[in-house]
Amino acid sequence: MKTANFLKIFTLFLAIGITSCTTESTDEGGGNGGANSLVLTASKTRVYNFTLVTFTVNDGNSDVTSSAVISVDGTPISGNASTMSGLGTKNITAVVGTDNTNSLDVVVIEPSFTTKALIEDYTGAWCGWCPRISQGIIDVHNSTNGENVIAVAVHNGDSMAFPLEAQMRSRFGVSGFPTGILNRDADWSAVSGSSMDITQPMALLNTTKSVGLAINSSLSGSSVSATIKVGFDFDTTGMKLVAVLVENGKILPQTNYTNNWGGASTISDFEHNDILRAAFTDVFGNVIPAAEQIGGSEYSVTLSASVPSGTNTADMDVVAFVVDDSGKVVNVQKAAVGVNQDFD
Repeated sequence: MKTANFLKIFTLFLAIGITSCTTESTDEGGGNGGANSLVLTASKTRVYNFTLVTFTVNDGNSDVTSSAVISVDGTPISGNASTMSGLGTKNITAVVGTDNTNSLDVVVIEPSFTTKALIEDYTGAWCGWCPRISQGIIDVHNSTNGENVIAVAVHNGDSMAFPLEAQMRSRFGVSGFPTGILNRDADWSAVSGSSMDITQPMALLNTTKSVGLAINSSLSGSSVSATIKVGFDFDTTGMKLVAVLVENGKILPQTNYTNNWGGASTISDFEHNDILRAAFTDVFGNVIPAAEQIGGSEYSVTLSASVPSGTNTADMDVVAFVVDDSGKVVNVQKAAVGVNQDFD
């Protein structure tokens, strides 16, 4: 009798245990997906105003975007892409059948930085055709917004020669003088023996740049200290920082084969500007830490450079620019030594 009752009780507990295990497995959604497995993603989560963003929904096994109804700030959109208009944060949600996805935010911003461009002028006081580019730089700076085109004169074979000029010339394929390199990407074209194509560097200002720079520097004795900030609108990778010291207002004779400066064969009181004198970084760039290249943040570094003997310390500038992983200039900034130039 006792044995029979024991068997009945054991059988009852066994049945309850089996039922409980089966119910728990079903509650965790084991096999057919469910709301917890739907994942909504966006092609971009930080964009400029009026940028198209594409959305995708995955159920953990396959793309189910075509079955999803996607909403921006509660309003369903047609298809899976929407142009983000209006500054601020947009909340994105989606539903497949009766199952909701996660929600995500897309932040819409305006560009934070002015686009600027770089001319590196490979030149020398002995070079008779070099006043062609010197005049071209003056003509650019006299154009509307031309101050946003920043020049650095890399001298060869004269008292202003930069020690690393040969390495730079080799890297950028400079085979003759004068040569102008725009944004470390393209040669600057001449339109005659005396003038340059002004439209070419000016056209570089027509794009939007998501990276900008700020510079604050000071002179102490024969050393310049510069704090350089790099701001990012979006996440980036592979960026490097280049920072150099340039000198202005150096009066030295310049050989001249052009019609500029009255066509004189020697310009005895030629004013040499933008002379590359020293580098705060490697001339091809110091790596910006990957963790610092985050949208909405900035990278800051303080660097120093020694001022070469004979430099006109009363008129010096710091020029800083960011290059991408191919070595091309992304954006550039210039500030006189002792002047705080914020992001603009």
